[in-house]
Amino acid sequence: MPLVTTPATILKTYEYSETSKILRLLTRDQGLCSVIAKGARRPKSRYGGLLEPFTDGIATYYSKEGRELHTLSDFELLRERQSLGRELLRFAGGGLLTEIVLRVAPSARDPDLFDRLGRGLDRMVNESTSVEIAILEETWKLIDRLGFGPHIEHCSVCGELPVANQSVHFDLLGGGIVCGGCRHEAKALHLRSLTPEALAELAALLDGTAIQARRLATVRVQRDLLRDFIAYHVADHRPLNSFRFLEGGLE
Repeated sequence: MPLVTTPATILKTYEYSETSKILRLLTRDQGLCSVIAKGARRPKSRYGGLLEPFTDGIATYYSKEGRELHTLSDFELLRERQSLGRELLRFAGGGLLTEIVLRVAPSARDPDLFDRLGRGLDRMVNESTSVEIAILEETWKLIDRLGFGPHIEHCSVCGELPVANQSVHFDLLGGGIVCGGCRHEAKALHLRSLTPEALAELAALLDGTAIQARRLATVRVQRDLLRDFIAYHVADHRPLNSFRFLEGGLE
């Protein structure tokens, strides 16, 4: 069995037997993978409390060809983000990012995606202006890096630019805005209305400039749109568990 050593982020952990853990990792060199950390749950485990979600390290594991579960040999800590667990909103934001990656990230090597997730998790730890805006921005950035970001510059049906100071509709299924004349091309079930202000703030979230305003006038609209977009494109039309947790933290 070849020994693989690669930077990795722990996305999720599962208890396995009385002494071990299974880790779902996003690795820089191997993409998504699962490893078993034997003995990790023992009181005197050499891993201690190291193997927790959001942690970055250098993972070394024995790769078993043709199998989905490999055996962890070592995990060298690079960055722990345990502070996320001390604040519900930050923890929910980190959980949203990692759940999306678990759902749709490729098993193939993707260093840019690995780095994108790391920057997003670091921002959940360090953001000092508005954690909620940071969550919205970082989630859209991750979605865009995964290849299915929304299109809002022009109508996704006819290609026309949106008319200034007029509301548009966002087609959740199509992943972009549609003008008034093309509304009949999309089923009403999939449409969400966006005022000019909401469209402008969505554009700011997508290009990463919304945080400069320190607040969003349409924050609830933006939150609901992101929730529904993720449900359509990631979770079979159901909200992600982490998004439910996020909304609970905002009540």
